Amino acid sequence: MILPVALLLAQVAGPSTAGASQQKCGTCHAKEAEALRSSPMAHALQKPADSDLLQKNPDLNFHAGRYSYAIRRQGDRFLYSVSDGTDTLAAPIQWAFGKGIVGQTYLVERAGTWYEGTVSLYSGTQALDLTPGHESLPRRTLDEAFGRKIDSPEMRRCIGCHSTDAVWGRATAPQSVLPGVQCWQCHKDSQQHAAAVTKGDVRNAKIAKLSTLTTEDLGAVCSQCHPSWAEVSSKGPRGPLNVRMQLYRLTNSRCYDSADRRISCTACHDPHGNLETSASVYDSRCLQCHGPANRPVTANACPVAKQDCTTCHMPKVELPGMHYQFTDHQIRIVRPGERYPN
Repeated sequence: MILPVALLLAQVAGPSTAGASQQKCGTCHAKEAEALRSSPMAHALQKPADSDLLQKNPDLNFHAGRYSYAIRRQGDRFLYSVSDGTDTLAAPIQWAFGKGIVGQTYLVERAGTWYEGTVSLYSGTQALDLTPGHESLPRRTLDEAFGRKIDSPEMRRCIGCHSTDAVWGRATAPQSVLPGVQCWQCHKDSQQHAAAVTKGDVRNAKIAKLSTLTTEDLGAVCSQCHPSWAEVSSKGPRGPLNVRMQLYRLTNSRCYDSADRRISCTACHDPHGNLETSASVYDSRCLQCHGPANRPVTANACPVAKQDCTTCHMPKVELPGMHYQFTDHQIRIVRPGERYPN
């Protein structure tokens, strides 16, 4: 039995719950907690009313073949609709996936069935376009044009990676869920840790430090949501589409070493905060290996330049229809005119 939308929304944990939990962690980890509040991870799943991207774009239209799509604000909700010129199917958006750095994809529920919307809102154009993967889907009927049906296993995967503490019953939708990725989604013992610290219980306050993990073990933590090398190599996608699978691309790098922390995800990125987009910021990370000869296991220095390393060795790849250039994490010497290395 699928939970009625009204009941589902009533049971969804709101920003106050997230704020209280972050405040508890922030008592000792103020810098990390503050950075997390505005991070893409903390906003990986949002209610439409909390989406800045939707609030800035309250009236959107898009045409694909004989179908017309629209997303319009109606009071405190956003209505998603598709029309063939004669009939119209419409339903309120229930979830917005993504903070909106690249864009947002929307989940709607109609007549007891969940759908991934056929169109997404892209930040680069501030406009609708087809959702990734929908280009090749059939749109022979209005129902097919409405969106892609989401079954229970996929719903669990999607919500599970974009939220925290999802509680599932027998229904397709979660009984309760905290939108966004919070501290304890990655730090599995953090709630027990916080409770023990509050009580002064030193013995039970111990918690695993992710910063001490090897590159391979840290990758296993990240691959709970970011596809691993094994997953992409066996299931795809192949070709430029996998530029979005950063862990897979990084593992393909010649310099990747599963035991060397200098090539791990967190060696370059702070998972608690926003993505740093300035190429120069990453130069110091590159020089950890390609710097002075007195560093352990030092790689050859680049003969061409000593700054903005990523602009050459991690080229940008623009995917058709996504209106965004993704950084290719397969670190390499890029040859002019070479094909995308899969």
